[in-house]
Amino acid sequence: MKRLPTYLALTLVSLVLMFPFYWVIISSLKSVEGMNSAPPSMYPAEPLTINLTLPSENRFYSAEGGDWMKLLASKDLLVGDQNPGAYYLGFTDKKPTKLVKWFADAAVKPTEWPSKTVTLAAVPVHQVKGNRRAVVARMVRQNSVSFDELLFTAPAQSNVSAIEVGKNQPHQDIRFFSPHWDNFAKALKGPEGTIGAKSGGFLLFMRNSLFISLLTVLGQILSSSLVAYGFSRTNFKHRETLFIILIATLMVPGQVTLIPLFTIFKSIGWMDSFWPLIVPHFTAGAFNVFLIRQFMIGLPKELDESAELDGASPFRIYRTIVLPNCKPVLIIVGLFSFVASWQDVMGPLIYLDNPDYRTISLGLEYFRSPYVDNRPLLMAGALLSMLPVAGLFLIAQRYILAGVATSGLKG
Repeated sequence: MKRLPTYLALTLVSLVLMFPFYWVIISSLKSVEGMNSAPPSMYPAEPLTINLTLPSENRFYSAEGGDWMKLLASKDLLVGDQNPGAYYLGFTDKKPTKLVKWFADAAVKPTEWPSKTVTLAAVPVHQVKGNRRAVVARMVRQNSVSFDELLFTAPAQSNVSAIEVGKNQPHQDIRFFSPHWDNFAKALKGPEGTIGAKSGGFLLFMRNSLFISLLTVLGQILSSSLVAYGFSRTNFKHRETLFIILIATLMVPGQVTLIPLFTIFKSIGWMDSFWPLIVPHFTAGAFNVFLIRQFMIGLPKELDESAELDGASPFRIYRTIVLPNCKPVLIIVGLFSFVASWQDVMGPLIYLDNPDYRTISLGLEYFRSPYVDNRPLLMAGALLSMLPVAGLFLIAQRYILAGVATSGLKG
């Protein structure tokens, strides 16, 4: 019982840390309307709507050069106007809009409607004073302090004609559970696929990222382990000084080397190819060298001496004795390198132009558009992009603590 508060606190912290991941999951299953709902829904939900059919007789008038449907004969409730008039819902091309206005009776003229009824499609259903009512229209107008709202509602059933109005009534939309699994199928088509254009698709982006990331892991493990072997298992002049200089490069921001690297890769014709994203990783990274060196220092020197007595060369000692014993830290380095390459956006954005060469992170960036709301597809794509990384962590989790702990504490 003494540990119960600790367990409860840890559980609470875990839930808080898991909430962003939960939000990505539910957002990937929402529609655009569900993403825009206010207040935000904690599950994939859609607002409940109905088709409302109203008689058109004596309802349609012309005013200000347009067609208007009379909602309710009433004085102007928002300004206290006592003149006879009514509230009207605007129509454009025989279709209802969201515009509501009050007109005096003298400002409108009766007009004919082509059919005896008019159907308002997808009218939202709200909870108003404990009852379900269809919200035919809303009118909001600023007052001296804040805003006033008029809510025009009808019973939540078809073929009704009674419309009521309420001023500043508490109301809330009614939602129902509606996951959109097709978001994943749409996301797999790629950004251009959402507007009907040709696209390599999300699977192509994942294949490109996997190819680059695997070669990145191979390059970092080979180069960093070889450099770390030299700093940890061999003695040479100014070894410690060179190691300090290597570690000091961690303080150099990537933005400083961005333009020189771009100039070099452009001059040798590597633009719009995978080479700038792969080749630099075959040069040892300072942080990875530090991790592997700290781990190698903890290995008994007697292993090297015994191999030397048997005639093994330094490279053979590195290949057959040191590397197999460095398995935990090499997995950590590989995992860190894979995640960094998989999530890299800046590199592919700078060096890649061909849509067929896009990586998964760059493909996700192209889902962002000022013209099309692709947030549900962006969340679906983000969830798909997490799967390889999450799978790697699950597989390698037993090596993570061992590798990081032994690398950081021994020296």
